[in-house]
Amino acid sequence: MSQDNAALLILPAEAGNSLLDVAELEFQASLQLLLDRACWVSGALAGAIALDDSGAFVYRAVSGDSEREPGHKAATEKEPLRECLAERWTVRSAVDEEKFSMAVPIVRHDKAIGVMELTSDLEFTAESSEVVSRIADLVIVTVEHRDAARRAEQLEFQEDELELPSLWHAPEAPKSELRFMGDVQVEASPVTRSIPEVGKCAACGFPVSPNRSLCVECEQKPESAAAARDIFTSGPEESWLSAHGYTIASALVTAITAAIILWLRH
Repeated sequence: MSQDNAALLILPAEAGNSLLDVAELEFQASLQLLLDRACWVSGALAGAIALDDSGAFVYRAVSGDSEREPGHKAATEKEPLRECLAERWTVRSAVDEEKFSMAVPIVRHDKAIGVMELTSDLEFTAESSEVVSRIADLVIVTVEHRDAARRAEQLEFQEDELELPSLWHAPEAPKSELRFMGDVQVEASPVTRSIPEVGKCAACGFPVSPNRSLCVECEQKPESAAAARDIFTSGPEESWLSAHGYTIASALVTAITAAIILWLRH
């Protein structure tokens, strides 16, 4: 199987533009690049990367002339994969006199989450094993980036499903001011509310603010404004007696006093 065809088998059939789609494409490209690098530095003719997928190890990247297929499960019950995953160390072995293999664990948080398999017609050295182990550590970085994108996508989906609260709320009356009588809500507040005074239009009697004498419509009518001026400028008409009562009383007191004095002299 060629490298290009192997990569196409594990890419999404229709890649969208979402964060998760882009992350999956980058994840797959990174795996393929790291696998190709491991094969080159170790002199391997073929290689594959299998990652844990719900308890099963599935091949995600294949390079070179490999008999492994992307999307197929790895035979983790067989050697050297079983020992590599169980002990979390690199296992080098000879398949036959002309073929050699190396299994490198991909460990994350002290748990083997994958394995990198390489095959060659030459025996793998300790130096190549160490270099491939460092490349396997870079696979962990790509896995963490992919997982972070999945979490971000899930969080964004949950936020879209939530009903956002309204930004405006009607002011709530204090609880102490309300009580219910059947289905009718009445006020029973110990708090005294100041009610502003309301005046009346001098012409038509329509309620107006205290500092106004006429409503807006009456102010636009000259006859109403003149009538209002007459009301406020002219006071009630007084009688002659009320207007001169003080003078009459003073005269009476004077006359009575003079009469008493004359009477005493006689």
